[in-house]
Amino acid sequence: QYEHKRVSSLTCPDPDEVMGINSRDQMAEAEAILRKRINLRHMRDGVTLIDPSRTYIGMDVTIGRDTTLYPDCYLEGKTCIGSGCVIGPNTRIVNCEIGNEVEIRGFCFFTGSSVRDLAVLGPFSHLRPGTEIHEAAHIGNFVEVKKSIIGAGSKVNHLSYIGDTEMGEGVNIG
Repeated sequence: QYEHKRVSSLTCPDPDEVMGINSRDQMAEAEAILRKRINLRHMRDGVTLIDPSRTYIGMDVTIGRDTTLYPDCYLEGKTCIGSGCVIGPNTRIVNCEIGNEVEIRGFCFFTGSSVRDLAVLGPFSHLRPGTEIHEAAHIGNFVEVKKSIIGAGSKVNHLSYIGDTEMGEGVNIG
């Protein structure tokens, strides 16, 4: 029952493309290769990564030119970062829209939120799903915001929880 078909070989110029993944250490090696490729693509598109080996960017993340990422940033899901932003160290952003020229001062965790242009957040800020931070608003250190709208130019400077709130423009919570 032989079909007498011809067998040939194929040469792959990049052995990383055909590497096997049969263990956790091989999985980690493959992930590092993919992370390096993603980071290189963003750097070539004008994004500054202070330490690319300690920056984690998901496949579906978009980042604008002249944005700077400090070490230990984790950008995941459908996150979109504008141009001219600075994202401080030890920050995790999941499924968020971040406007242009936004400053995130580090040690922050944002998920399912939107931040508009010129906002300043952190350090140690937590944005939970459904949060909208409008233009030039400031969310300070140790502030948690859940399912709220923070109006343009408003400030929640420190040690506060804002939940299920619609805050107008120019409000100062202290």
